Amino acid sequence: MSPGPQGYPAIIPANVDMTALRQELLADHVAAPADQEPALRALVARAESDGHDLNVVVLTVPQPNFTYYRDIATQLQSEVGGTVLVIGPNSVGSSSADFSRVVQEQAMDDLTLQNPSVAATQMYDELTSPQIDWTLVTLLLVVVTIIGAVLARVRTVRARRRRGEVAQPAAQPPRAAESTSGDDVVSATESSAR
Repeated sequence: MSPGPQGYPAIIPANVDMTALRQELLADHVAAPADQEPALRALVARAESDGHDLNVVVLTVPQPNFTYYRDIATQLQSEVGGTVLVIGPNSVGSSSADFSRVVQEQAMDDLTLQNPSVAATQMYDELTSPQIDWTLVTLLLVVVTIIGAVLARVRTVRARRRRGEVAQPAAQPPRAAESTSGDDVVSATESSAR
């Protein structure tokens, strides 16, 4: 038994024949009822042309816990590689070497589970759609914040310098008046000495 996604033991229900699923995936990347296989094979071929190794499993029996789908996908992915989608009547699961867990979780929203080949196509389209690189967005926001802080500091320093330069000329005229009155005092002293 291989570990599940977060290190806990993977739970594979007794009604799922993992050996048969693995053999079907190794044969043509699809393990599904016959009526779903043509559309799923076409999706696998499309994924291959996009550079992705896609494997799709369709389970006809609903599983009692939605995490079982992910456990099945994780187990199979460790044996066949690539990306494994497991689609059931009541939920989906996936495991991938190509797509992050966050992207996989987002791709599971609002799927048409009544039609597994449509659900698989919807999920693959979501997996491969352009994604926002949140790490890059975060780094850009940090850089912009730092630049803004530096510019604010530079403006503050310049404003203080300007206020200092404006204050000094205003302070000089009274000094000139003091020196003039000092000259007057010297002149008055000289006059009285005479």
